Amino acid sequence: MDSPFEILSELVGKAAQNTRLKEKTKDWNKVFQFRPTDSDPFYLVIKGGEVKLEKGSAPNAVATIIMPAGDMVQLFRGQLDAVQAFFSGKLKVEGNMFEAQSLQSLIEATR
Repeated sequence: MDSPFEILSELVGKAAQNTRLKEKTKDWNKVFQFRPTDSDPFYLVIKGGEVKLEKGSAPNAVATIIMPAGDMVQLFRGQLDAVQAFFSGKLKVEGNMFEAQSLQSLIEATR
């Protein structure tokens, strides 16, 4: 099974080729933390239209996404709806909920 880090890494590669996404995020300076409950943490840095994925924990994340790794893979692949996952308790968000929603739209645009 692919890990959430590997799936998001593929999406980050697609985002790097997407000029529309680069334009949309050119004024961003945001860090999103991902904490799979059964896997190692990783984080996404979006700054000046560039997107970078790193392993580990970020001290300054605007939002932290917490869920089981398998559900996170499904979320990244578009097989699990983020809103339904949140309201069913599969997905937890710490920090700014609105920032987490902006991340969802970016992920959807890279699929």
